[in-house]
Amino acid sequence: MNKIVETLIIVALVVTAVVTVWSVLTPNHLFIG
Repeated sequence: MNKIVETLIIVALVVTAVVTVWSVLTPNHLFIG
């Protein structure tokens, strides 16, 4: 159970980081308000 929770947290952090970098590097923020 702990492994699953850790994996979900890591995935969430990675996704958040990718979205943040993408929104910063992209001139038009299409999906992020």
